[in-house]
Amino acid sequence: MSDKPEISIAGRRFIRALLLICAGLLVAEFIIHRHAYFALEATPLFFALFGFVAFCIVVGGGVLLRKLVMRAPDYYDGDDDA
Repeated sequence: MSDKPEISIAGRRFIRALLLICAGLLVAEFIIHRHAYFALEATPLFFALFGFVAFCIVVGGGVLLRKLVMRAPDYYDGDDDA
C-alpha cells in the first residue's frame, strides 16, 4: 500500500487536459510567427524560459526573505504574563 493520496478521476482528467494544452502550446510555439520587437523575443520558448526563471527568482527570494523575518520556533512559548 502506498502513502501517496489517491487522485480522483476528475483530477486525472484535469491533469491530462492540462498536459494536452501544454503540448499544443509547445507545438504552436514553433508554428505561429511572432512579431517581436527584440531579437531575443523571437527565440523559440523565450517566454516559457523567462517565466520559469522569474518563478525561480521569486521562490528563491521568498526562501531568503523567510530566513530574514522568521521568528524563533519558541517565540510564543514565553511564560511571562506581563
